[in-house]
Amino acid sequence: MDRKFLWGSATAAYQCEGGWKEGGKGMSNWDTFCHSEKNNINPVTGDVACDHYHRYEEDIKMIADGNQNAYRFSIAWTRIIPDGVGKISREGIDFYNRLIDTCKKYNVEPLVTLYHYDLPQSLFENGGWENRATVDAYEEYVKVCFKEFGDKVNYWATINEPNYETLCCYGFGNYPPNVKNLERRWKAMYHLMLASARAVKAYKNMGYKGMIGLVSDSYPIEILKDNEEYRKAKKLANIFFNTSVNDTCIKGYYPDEYIEHLTELGYDLSYMKEEDKEIFKAGTVDYLGVNAYCRFLVKPCTGRETVMEVNNTGDSSKNEEMEIKDWCALDDDPNTKKTPWGTEIYPKSVYDMLMEFKELYPDTPIIITENGLGEYDIVEGEKIHDQYRINFLQGYVDWIKKAIVEGCDCRGYFVWSTMDVYSWINGYKKRYGLVYIDFDDNCKRIPKDSYHWYKEFIKEKGGSYNGKI
Repeated sequence: MDRKFLWGSATAAYQCEGGWKEGGKGMSNWDTFCHSEKNNINPVTGDVACDHYHRYEEDIKMIADGNQNAYRFSIAWTRIIPDGVGKISREGIDFYNRLIDTCKKYNVEPLVTLYHYDLPQSLFENGGWENRATVDAYEEYVKVCFKEFGDKVNYWATINEPNYETLCCYGFGNYPPNVKNLERRWKAMYHLMLASARAVKAYKNMGYKGMIGLVSDSYPIEILKDNEEYRKAKKLANIFFNTSVNDTCIKGYYPDEYIEHLTELGYDLSYMKEEDKEIFKAGTVDYLGVNAYCRFLVKPCTGRETVMEVNNTGDSSKNEEMEIKDWCALDDDPNTKKTPWGTEIYPKSVYDMLMEFKELYPDTPIIITENGLGEYDIVEGEKIHDQYRINFLQGYVDWIKKAIVEGCDCRGYFVWSTMDVYSWINGYKKRYGLVYIDFDDNCKRIPKDSYHWYKEFIKEKGGSYNGKI
């Protein structure tokens, strides 16, 4: 396989495709949630989104015209097996064959994510990822994908963000099933990790030669004070957000300190079966995909009960609040800039994280599978002057280059997102795209200044995989 450095951008099925009832597609948990009264923060849906289902060739040509050589997208499980289990949809398979073939037509390498938050509704109603049967259904689904697309796809990702998805589902409670219960969270996350391991094992058993990994939202954990209490909070935060996922998929087993801490907290861990240990060992990843957005500054808990509130409104006066009892609390550096959604703008975080990975996982390549800035964008005479996004992205790629020069095996970089997409609970006002979507004018595409910057950056700096970026 060609070891070119991957310069691309990324989307996910529910966020961009639309066509929610077309092509034999079944209902997902997000289809149902977005049409329910629970969707009350930014009550919009992904029914149409940016209509990528109908306009994928236009979008892939736009990617190629921007000098990008790779496109990360996800497959909607509900297009392949509409009910989650049982009958396979040839219409859905044909759609993704067309999408992949179009990538090939324009010399764009597809990196395909098998699961990115959108679970078939029937499985969701039966307990979702808390139910071990979902793992069995997922394995059958991915085997269909490997069989149908395996000869054309060189890069696969099993699961997108087991940490962040379950944090939203069971911590913040803003993703379905919209509850706050960390014990249920750990169970769901375990089954997501088991599903990933089984997918990797199946892929290798089926004889395919590409690379298969997992996409982790990872964070360098930092503290503003260096004392015993703060160091303990940092250690626990690292287990909570990072090693519980990364160690498991790379080393093939859960960290002892993670199991010990959950046991100390009195959680029922009976869902962790002895026979699963061999599956985790056999299902280690070929690379780690990393969604890099920020660092986490943490401090010791204050002793109160768990409080987890996220800013989904873009009201800068309402920053995210997180104190996780018996783990850690989020701290704040008043000297760093933040987005209206409260995310700290700190590009050096990606360098700190990559250098940590170099020490922890020296034999595992890294691909930055997402990096981007969510902002309010303004159209001025058919142009979007998003210099703030250019500054953000430039800062990150500069620090990534430094990490590569210093020995980190990083093989790709994907901007989130290819175009403006449905941003989950944030709706459509929070825009990440290199290309502006006018949702009020037939999803008209308008390349932003950042699209043109990225195009020139790749032309000038892009190169083969050898660290010379």
